[in-house]
Amino acid sequence: GGQGRRAPEKKTGKIALIRQGYKQLVNTVVRPPRVAYRLSDLGQPRKKVAGDTLEREDFEVVSSRGEALRCSRWRPSKPTDRHVLYLHSNSSCRLAAVRSPLLATAASVGATLVAFDFAGCGVSDGDHVTLGLDERDQVAKVVARILEDSPSAKIVVWGRSMGAASALLYGQKYASQTAVRGLILDSPFRSFDALKNDVLARAAPKAPKCGVACLVCCLRCSVRRRAKGVDVLGVSCEPAARTATKPALFLAGSRDVLAAPATHARPLEALYGGPSTLLVFDGEHNSPRPRWVYDRVRAFLDATFSDDDPAAANAVPVPVGSEAAVALVASTDAL
Repeated sequence: GGQGRRAPEKKTGKIALIRQGYKQLVNTVVRPPRVAYRLSDLGQPRKKVAGDTLEREDFEVVSSRGEALRCSRWRPSKPTDRHVLYLHSNSSCRLAAVRSPLLATAASVGATLVAFDFAGCGVSDGDHVTLGLDERDQVAKVVARILEDSPSAKIVVWGRSMGAASALLYGQKYASQTAVRGLILDSPFRSFDALKNDVLARAAPKAPKCGVACLVCCLRCSVRRRAKGVDVLGVSCEPAARTATKPALFLAGSRDVLAAPATHARPLEALYGGPSTLLVFDGEHNSPRPRWVYDRVRAFLDATFSDDDPAAANAVPVPVGSEAAVALVASTDAL
């Protein structure tokens, strides 16, 4: 007999590829990449920062869903009622507090920095995120813990991306919480709908509307199942911005394609009900923030904690010549 034929290589079928792509799409919304780290990655419990020796204390808070949220607090050597609560982005964790000038910025105004891993992120419990809808209640639990330990605390909430959305949504739902004095909103998104429209305009401008509507409907059902009934695709920060009253500093990168300033930070800041300023710097969604941005944040923190008019922070000079694309847009400016 002749030689046997080689069995043809098995190709992944089109239906399998579609299923795989759809699963990745669902994960992009509720199960982004998760950072795994050890407690030692946060550094030594005692750390010299901005001319002071900070002491770190690690603790846990339990969410309303029963998930343990792992938290850290960096205290300055002198007792203070100033607190900065940092809220990370959807695929980040509290490590961001020590791997950026964030900790030094809080220390420079004599504030305690508190950071934690949202449920489903870092080393906290949970297996999904909800782009701010569940996270706002987690923020409330951590704020309550801060006030339990420091009843006279003045708190500024500093959020990035999903963290910024969580800060806005927290401010709307827990508007009566007077301990929170202001918000720093780095790269907030306007709504899931706006994010979706941006992606379609960039990647599939000619996609048929009926096909997109069908896909979004399926995605909404799948995401809601994964998120234990939360309608993540319905998230919108616009109502929260309209009813806000606390001073806010908005930050956005001019080259951010994920949450472009033109369709997210700028319209949100225009809607914002309280005193607000928008800083647009030369950078992308995840790029390091320029030093002058942290200088402006420091001035905002100092003014807010001092019960001064946070608009006084605008007096800090911005080195326009050193940045390729810098725009400063106060809330009184036209879009």
